[in-house]
Amino acid sequence: MEHMTQLYDTALNDSNLFSTDPYKGGLSQHESHQVMQQLASSIDLHKLSSVFYRQLKAKLNLDALTINFSDGLVSLGEAASSNNIKTLDQVNQHTIFATLVYSFSKVLSLREAAILNELHRLFKYPLKNALEFHSIKQLALKDHLTSLGNRAHYQESVARLLSQAKRNGEGFGLLVIDMDKFKNINDTYGHQEGDKVLMATADVLRQSLRDTDYAFRFGGDEFCCLLPGGDSATNGLIAKRIQRLMTECSILAKHHISCSIGSAVYQFSDCENSIFNRADKALYIAKQNGKNCYNAA
Repeated sequence: MEHMTQLYDTALNDSNLFSTDPYKGGLSQHESHQVMQQLASSIDLHKLSSVFYRQLKAKLNLDALTINFSDGLVSLGEAASSNNIKTLDQVNQHTIFATLVYSFSKVLSLREAAILNELHRLFKYPLKNALEFHSIKQLALKDHLTSLGNRAHYQESVARLLSQAKRNGEGFGLLVIDMDKFKNINDTYGHQEGDKVLMATADVLRQSLRDTDYAFRFGGDEFCCLLPGGDSATNGLIAKRIQRLMTECSILAKHHISCSIGSAVYQFSDCENSIFNRADKALYIAKQNGKNCYNAA
């Protein structure tokens, strides 16, 4: 990892990324001011990241940007199969609070390196503020027992995925999960043991999902998963993985806990209620077919 102040100094020796160019100037004062105005337009992490990505695209041959931070990442664009990648840290008071991975379609000139230097520097404080706001917001969107997203987080996430799907055509999958005979655990062993079972189920979901997927606890013993880019095959694969890992979890196996799962795939006419209702009806059929069943809408 490299700190931003090292970027220009190391440019001359970085043959993997930078090419020679007699013009080394970065952004003008006017251009920097315009970028700062754009970056001040939102404190929302995803919106701010999109603004920064557009600024990079407008000034450099950027293919993709990934922002890694302590409890997640934001990924924009699609990296080509090249080695033109630069990884840079954002540092505040000697602490790294984010790492940005820039993927370029060609080797950067020294002038382009200077532009990247300036854009990365200008992004520091808007990103820091957005991450702090994101952390506070996440606390309100988190289930406190399992640390999964809660119902409010699900509503926000599915609305975003629907918007993206209608805009760029990328669909997503939805799993609605209900634990089989969970009530018996609370009735027989008490709520403390029931909480352990719920937390173990949350761990199984985290192990089963891809890095880009989302898991939520709706309340009680009902969970949901959103699978960006997912189709019927993806839904089925992850549902079976969840059910298999539940059998391999010691506390769930001890109590003979399984789950029933219903799924649905995004359709162009969908709204938040319609896709959930299809998956929920599929779950009802799965439970009617017996425990540990999966049914696709």
